[in-house]
Amino acid sequence: MTNSSNIQISNEQAQQFARAIYTDVVDYVKKHQEEYKEFLAKENLN
Repeated sequence: MTNSSNIQISNEQAQQFARAIYTDVVDYVKKHQEEYKEFLAKENLN
């Protein structure tokens, strides 16, 4: 079993991963605006 704290990826791999999930994250936030606003308020990011 691999411990996730031992996994390292390059900056390029991180950027590829971010691009791959970006659309899904944006769609989720659009569909869950109230929950997202609550998250921002909780994290003091609004």
